[in-house]
Amino acid sequence: MKKIIIVALAIFSLQSCISVRVNADVDSRASFSNAETPNITAEGTFFENGVKDSKWSNSNGSNWTKAKFENATGTTYIKLKTKKSLKVDFRSVIHTEGDLAFEIIDANKVVLYASNADTEEGRFSVNFPKEGEYQVRWKSTSATGNYFLEWKEK
Repeated sequence: MKKIIIVALAIFSLQSCISVRVNADVDSRASFSNAETPNITAEGTFFENGVKDSKWSNSNGSNWTKAKFENATGTTYIKLKTKKSLKVDFRSVIHTEGDLAFEIIDANKVVLYASNADTEEGRFSVNFPKEGEYQVRWKSTSATGNYFLEWKEK
């Protein structure tokens, strides 16, 4: 009987560790963590002409992207593919030293949203006028810090 209890406790403890590890990448700053995005898919992160950086790390989910970097120079982006015209709510948390410009563009490079804030926590909405592929781009010059961006369909 003692062995069964010990094994049960060990399995329960292991399950707790596994669930913590699996969810460890979800950012603690997330507000839209339960958001459904059936009409949006995300891909990335991509590096345009590479990025010069001493310690780049990033991760992405179905409705969020985040990165941490030191002395980064270059452009990175994710692709958002929409299945129809829709309005999307975004929430950003940006903390950087150096230059970091953020924008959302369409396939013709028309800017739908842009920001140049070093430190910013905010919400904004973007109208995606049609089904298609869009880019969320981060242009950095000697930037150190991090960003977190999440989205949900309106």
